[in-house]
Amino acid sequence: MADAPFGPFPVYCLDHAAAEADGRMSRARHTRVSWRLDNMISRLLDLTGLSRDAIAGPRTGLISGSQYGCAQVYEMHMRLRRNGPRGVDPVSFAQATHNYPVSAAAIEYGIEGPCLAAVSFESAGLDALQIAVDWLNAGRCDRVLVAAYEDLASPIADHLAARARDMPGTAYGEAMVLLLLERERAAVARGHHGLPVLTRVAPVRMPCGVGLRVFAEQATRPSTLAPRPLDYLAAGGLLALHDLLSRAEGGVHAGEQWQIAARGSAGAGIAASVTIRQAEMAQ
Repeated sequence: MADAPFGPFPVYCLDHAAAEADGRMSRARHTRVSWRLDNMISRLLDLTGLSRDAIAGPRTGLISGSQYGCAQVYEMHMRLRRNGPRGVDPVSFAQATHNYPVSAAAIEYGIEGPCLAAVSFESAGLDALQIAVDWLNAGRCDRVLVAAYEDLASPIADHLAARARDMPGTAYGEAMVLLLLERERAAVARGHHGLPVLTRVAPVRMPCGVGLRVFAEQATRPSTLAPRPLDYLAAGGLLALHDLLSRAEGGVHAGEQWQIAARGSAGAGIAASVTIRQAEMAQ
């Protein structure tokens, strides 16, 4: 994690040194966001016991949620305005789309189910979760990788710095969360019992029978700074879910009901309910 704020402003970024040092970045195969998502999928597979072959094909979906999407989109718009289309590298232009991290990962891992990049507002991470549940309930796939992230490179960091100056005490942080949402039948078939169960995504009531596994990375502030809350924007809802499931693995009692909510600045929001219980085979 990176402990240094972005310049003098309270915007904290993940440590991207490993991405910058990777040869795949230098060959323009990845942006720093797609690189991190690619690596997190690999690590999540190790944690959940899934193989690359298991997630390849049409029975796995992939969705991301973000408030600001990829900084490269904004940068490319400025280049196009300044230089015109002849002044833009075709590879860079292809990478400067909000869906590039999802598309690159789908190609790398052979994911052929529904794939989507959702860019909306503060609840985008939980919006992505609800869409993933809709896909599962509609029978479009058996499992979905759900990601939420914020890429706070300039000019997004400059925008957030201005917002932070207008709202003293506010700090923003990058994060990336990756969650495996799986049909209970599929999880049980792989030998997984007793996973937390997603029972509801408001405002639509959801049927029981969805298991959850999470992997998350988030930026942290220096311990020498005065405590202040960090706003992880669209990734905040899934980060809260990650923290809950981490507690569940550490011994949260079966039968507990938890609700995770993400509320937008305009007042709208979305909530997800999770029950810590013994998962049963879906009928």
